[in-house]
Amino acid sequence: MKLSVSQDHKNYQIDLTSAVCLAIPYDYHGSQPNFYDVPPGKAVPFQQHDFIGKVKNNNGCDVMIINQNIHCTGTHTECAGHILEKDIYIHDVLLPGFIRTELISVTPREWSETNESYHCDVNDDDWVITKKELETKLFHSVYGLALRTLPNTKEKLTRNYKASNTAFFTMEAITFLNNLGIKHLVVDLPTIDRTNDDGMLGNHHRFFETKPPYNKTITEFAFIPDSIEDGPYFMIIEIPAMQLDAAPSRPFLLKFEENK
Repeated sequence: MKLSVSQDHKNYQIDLTSAVCLAIPYDYHGSQPNFYDVPPGKAVPFQQHDFIGKVKNNNGCDVMIINQNIHCTGTHTECAGHILEKDIYIHDVLLPGFIRTELISVTPREWSETNESYHCDVNDDDWVITKKELETKLFHSVYGLALRTLPNTKEKLTRNYKASNTAFFTMEAITFLNNLGIKHLVVDLPTIDRTNDDGMLGNHHRFFETKPPYNKTITEFAFIPDSIEDGPYFMIIEIPAMQLDAAPSRPFLLKFEENK
Protein backbone atom coordinates (compact mmCIF):
# COMPACT_ATOMS: atom_id res chain seq x y z
CA MET A 1 0.00 0.00 0.00
CA LYS A 2 1.34 3.43 -0.94
CA LEU A 3 0.40 6.90 0.20
CA SER A 4 0.87 10.09 -1.80
CA VAL A 5 2.31 13.02 0.16
CA SER A 6 3.21 16.54 -0.95
CA GLN A 7 5.86 18.52 0.92
CA ASP A 8 7.92 21.56 -0.01
CA HIS A 9 6.48 21.59 -3.56
CA LYS A 10 7.48 17.96 -4.14
CA ASN A 11 5.35 14.81 -4.41
CA TYR A 12 6.25 11.49 -2.81
CA GLN A 13 4.90 7.93 -2.75
CA ILE A 14 5.38 6.43 0.73
CA ASP A 15 5.44 2.64 1.01
CA LEU A 16 3.38 1.97 4.15
CA THR A 17 4.35 -1.72 4.14
CA SER A 18 8.02 -0.79 4.62
CA ALA A 19 7.56 0.68 8.11
CA VAL A 20 10.31 -0.23 10.60
CA CYS A 21 9.68 0.50 14.27
CA LEU A 22 12.53 2.15 16.20
CA ALA A 23 11.01 1.70 19.67
CA ILE A 24 12.26 -0.75 22.27
CA PRO A 25 9.29 -2.93 23.32
CA TYR A 26 8.60 -2.18 27.00
CA ASP A 27 8.81 -5.40 28.99
CA TYR A 28 7.11 -4.79 32.34
CA HIS A 29 8.05 -8.23 33.60
CA GLY A 30 11.57 -8.51 32.23
CA SER A 31 14.66 -6.52 31.36
CA GLN A 32 14.54 -2.88 30.27
CA PRO A 33 17.23 -0.36 29.36
CA ASN A 34 18.07 1.83 32.32
CA PHE A 35 19.60 5.24 33.00
CA TYR A 36 20.75 6.47 36.42
CA ASP A 37 19.94 3.09 38.04
CA VAL A 38 16.27 4.03 38.46
CA PRO A 39 13.69 1.41 39.54
CA PRO A 40 12.37 -0.59 36.56
CA GLY A 41 8.89 0.01 35.22
CA LYS A 42 6.18 -2.27 36.58
CA ALA A 43 2.63 -3.23 35.64
CA VAL A 44 0.54 -4.72 38.45
CA PRO A 45 -3.15 -5.66 38.66
CA PHE A 46 -5.48 -3.10 40.21
CA GLN A 47 -7.06 -4.32 43.45
CA GLN A 48 -10.10 -2.95 45.25
CA HIS A 49 -12.05 -4.87 47.87
CA ASP A 50 -12.66 -8.33 46.36
CA PHE A 51 -11.74 -7.27 42.84
CA ILE A 52 -8.35 -8.16 41.35
CA GLY A 53 -7.73 -6.94 37.81
CA LYS A 54 -6.22 -10.14 36.46
CA VAL A 55 -7.67 -12.77 34.13
CA LYS A 56 -7.77 -16.21 35.78
CA ASN A 57 -9.16 -19.33 34.10
CA ASN A 58 -10.55 -17.05 31.35
CA ASN A 59 -12.64 -15.20 33.93
CA GLY A 60 -12.38 -11.54 34.85
CA CYS A 61 -10.27 -8.99 33.01
CA ASP A 62 -6.84 -7.42 33.10
CA VAL A 63 -6.82 -3.97 34.70
CA MET A 64 -3.19 -2.98 35.10
CA ILE A 65 -1.62 -0.08 36.99
CA ILE A 66 1.56 1.10 35.31
CA ASN A 67 4.48 2.70 37.13
CA GLN A 68 7.37 3.68 34.88
CA ASN A 69 10.04 6.32 34.57
CA ILE A 70 9.35 7.67 31.07
CA HIS A 71 12.76 9.29 30.62
CA CYS A 72 14.99 6.59 32.08
CA THR A 73 13.62 3.17 31.12
CA GLY A 74 12.42 3.15 27.54
CA THR A 75 11.84 4.83 24.20
CA HIS A 76 10.25 8.25 24.66
CA THR A 77 9.82 11.58 22.89
CA GLU A 78 10.24 14.87 24.73
CA CYS A 79 9.77 18.57 24.04
CA ALA A 80 11.04 21.85 25.47
CA GLY A 81 8.75 21.38 28.46
CA HIS A 82 11.38 18.92 29.70
CA ILE A 83 13.77 21.76 30.56
CA LEU A 84 11.56 24.85 30.93
CA GLU A 85 9.20 25.97 33.69
CA LYS A 86 6.39 26.30 31.18
CA ASP A 87 3.30 24.24 30.37
CA ILE A 88 4.68 22.87 27.10
CA TYR A 89 3.23 19.42 26.42
CA ILE A 90 4.49 16.82 23.99
CA HIS A 91 0.91 16.13 22.87
CA ASP A 92 0.64 19.73 21.63
CA VAL A 93 4.12 19.90 20.08
CA LEU A 94 4.25 16.60 18.19
CA LEU A 95 1.46 16.81 15.65
CA PRO A 96 0.49 13.94 13.30
CA GLY A 97 2.40 13.90 10.06
CA PHE A 98 5.13 12.44 7.89
CA ILE A 99 8.59 13.88 8.56
CA ARG A 100 11.32 13.84 5.90
CA THR A 101 14.17 12.18 7.74
CA GLU A 102 17.74 11.09 7.21
CA LEU A 103 19.10 7.96 8.91
CA ILE A 104 22.83 8.01 9.60
CA SER A 105 25.25 5.82 11.55
CA VAL A 106 28.10 7.38 13.49
CA THR A 107 30.95 6.16 15.66
CA PRO A 108 31.46 8.11 18.90
CA ARG A 109 35.03 9.28 19.56
CA GLU A 110 36.96 9.71 22.76
CA TRP A 111 37.02 13.30 23.97
CA SER A 112 40.80 13.33 23.68
CA GLU A 113 40.46 12.83 19.90
CA THR A 114 38.54 16.07 19.24
CA ASN A 115 39.12 19.80 19.63
CA GLU A 116 35.40 20.55 19.90
CA SER A 117 33.79 21.89 23.07
CA TYR A 118 31.25 21.19 25.78
CA HIS A 119 29.71 23.40 28.45
CA CYS A 120 31.22 21.63 31.47
CA ASP A 121 34.32 19.66 32.37
CA VAL A 122 34.80 16.47 30.34
CA ASN A 123 37.09 13.49 30.90
CA ASP A 124 39.54 12.44 28.21
CA ASP A 125 37.93 8.99 28.02
CA ASP A 126 34.36 10.32 27.64
CA TRP A 127 32.70 9.35 24.34
CA VAL A 128 31.29 12.10 22.12
CA ILE A 129 29.49 12.57 18.81
CA THR A 130 31.22 15.39 16.98
CA LYS A 131 30.30 17.93 14.34
CA LYS A 132 33.25 16.63 12.32
CA GLU A 133 31.66 13.17 12.23
CA LEU A 134 28.20 14.51 11.39
CA GLU A 135 29.56 16.62 8.54
CA THR A 136 30.67 13.44 6.76
CA LYS A 137 27.10 12.09 6.82
CA LEU A 138 24.77 15.08 6.41
CA PHE A 139 24.93 17.45 3.47
CA HIS A 140 21.51 19.11 3.24
CA SER A 141 18.67 20.51 5.33
CA VAL A 142 16.17 17.97 6.63
CA TYR A 143 13.35 18.05 9.19
CA GLY A 144 14.14 14.75 10.91
CA LEU A 145 17.32 12.91 11.85
CA ALA A 146 17.59 9.33 13.15
CA LEU A 147 21.06 8.66 14.51
CA ARG A 148 22.41 5.14 15.05
CA THR A 149 25.59 4.78 17.10
CA LEU A 150 28.16 2.12 16.28
CA PRO A 151 28.76 -0.58 17.26
CA ASN A 152 25.05 -1.39 17.11
CA THR A 153 24.27 -4.45 19.23
CA LYS A 154 21.06 -5.83 20.71
CA GLU A 155 22.61 -5.29 24.12
CA LYS A 156 21.24 -1.73 23.76
CA LEU A 157 17.77 -3.18 24.37
CA THR A 158 18.62 -3.79 28.03
CA ARG A 159 21.81 -1.80 28.65
CA ASN A 160 22.38 -0.14 32.00
CA TYR A 161 23.69 3.26 30.91
CA LYS A 162 26.40 4.94 32.98
CA ALA A 163 28.92 7.72 32.36
CA SER A 164 31.44 5.19 31.08
CA ASN A 165 29.20 3.82 28.28
CA THR A 166 26.98 6.79 27.38
CA ALA A 167 28.10 8.97 24.49
CA PHE A 168 26.88 12.56 24.15
CA PHE A 169 27.03 15.37 21.59
CA THR A 170 29.52 18.21 21.46
CA MET A 171 28.14 21.74 21.44
CA GLU A 172 29.31 22.19 17.86
CA ALA A 173 27.44 19.04 16.82
CA ILE A 174 24.12 20.36 18.18
CA THR A 175 24.67 23.76 16.56
CA PHE A 176 25.35 21.97 13.27
CA LEU A 177 22.03 20.10 13.55
CA ASN A 178 20.20 23.34 14.33
CA ASN A 179 21.73 25.00 11.29
CA LEU A 180 20.46 22.13 9.11
CA GLY A 181 16.92 22.87 10.29
CA ILE A 182 16.37 19.58 12.12
CA LYS A 183 13.18 19.66 14.18
CA HIS A 184 12.89 16.02 15.23
CA LEU A 185 15.99 14.22 16.50
CA VAL A 186 15.93 10.48 17.23
CA VAL A 187 18.89 8.87 19.01
CA ASP A 188 19.63 5.40 20.36
CA LEU A 189 21.03 6.97 23.53
CA PRO A 190 19.29 7.90 26.81
CA THR A 191 20.34 11.55 26.44
CA ILE A 192 22.12 14.02 24.16
CA ASP A 193 23.97 15.52 27.13
CA ARG A 194 26.75 14.22 29.33
CA THR A 195 25.46 11.90 32.07
CA ASN A 196 26.49 14.50 34.65
CA ASP A 197 26.71 18.12 33.51
CA ASP A 198 25.71 19.59 36.88
CA GLY A 199 22.05 19.69 35.85
CA MET A 200 22.57 22.23 33.07
CA LEU A 201 21.37 19.99 30.19
CA GLY A 202 23.22 22.39 27.93
CA ASN A 203 22.66 20.47 24.69
CA HIS A 204 18.94 20.20 25.38
CA HIS A 205 18.77 23.97 25.82
CA ARG A 206 20.86 24.47 22.69
CA PHE A 207 18.71 22.14 20.54
CA PHE A 208 15.31 23.27 21.80
CA GLU A 209 16.53 26.90 21.62
CA THR A 210 14.17 27.63 24.56
CA LYS A 211 12.05 30.15 22.70
CA PRO A 212 8.79 29.95 20.73
CA PRO A 213 7.49 28.27 18.64
CA TYR A 214 8.68 25.25 20.73
CA ASN A 215 8.15 22.89 17.78
CA LYS A 216 11.11 20.55 18.25
CA THR A 217 11.28 17.06 19.72
CA ILE A 218 13.98 14.66 20.87
CA THR A 219 13.35 10.93 20.91
CA GLU A 220 15.73 8.97 23.15
CA PHE A 221 16.30 5.27 23.86
CA ALA A 222 15.43 4.27 20.29
CA PHE A 223 16.84 1.10 18.75
CA ILE A 224 17.60 1.18 15.03
CA PRO A 225 18.04 -2.36 13.66
CA ASP A 226 20.85 -3.13 11.24
CA SER A 227 18.27 -4.35 8.72
CA ILE A 228 17.49 -0.75 7.77
CA GLU A 229 20.18 1.06 5.80
CA ASP A 230 21.38 4.62 6.15
CA GLY A 231 19.62 7.02 3.84
CA PRO A 232 16.46 9.11 3.33
CA TYR A 233 13.08 8.08 4.76
CA PHE A 234 9.81 9.47 5.97
CA MET A 235 9.20 9.18 9.70
CA ILE A 236 6.13 9.14 11.87
CA ILE A 237 6.21 9.21 15.67
CA GLU A 238 3.28 7.78 17.63
CA ILE A 239 2.60 8.93 21.19
CA PRO A 240 -0.32 8.66 23.62
CA ALA A 241 -2.23 11.86 24.40
CA MET A 242 -0.33 12.83 27.56
CA GLN A 243 -0.23 16.34 29.00
CA LEU A 244 3.41 15.92 29.99
CA ASP A 245 6.81 17.08 28.81
CA ALA A 246 7.40 13.61 27.34
CA ALA A 247 5.58 10.42 26.46
CA PRO A 248 6.48 6.83 25.56
CA SER A 249 6.72 6.72 21.78
CA ARG A 250 6.97 4.58 18.65
CA PRO A 251 8.95 6.14 15.81
CA PHE A 252 8.68 4.46 12.39
CA LEU A 253 10.85 4.91 9.31
CA LEU A 254 9.22 4.34 5.92
CA LYS A 255 10.70 4.05 2.44
CA PHE A 256 9.48 6.36 -0.32
CA GLU A 257 9.88 7.35 -3.94
CA GLU A 258 9.87 10.89 -5.28
CA ASN A 259 7.57 11.57 -8.21
CA LYS A 260 9.53 13.21 -11.03
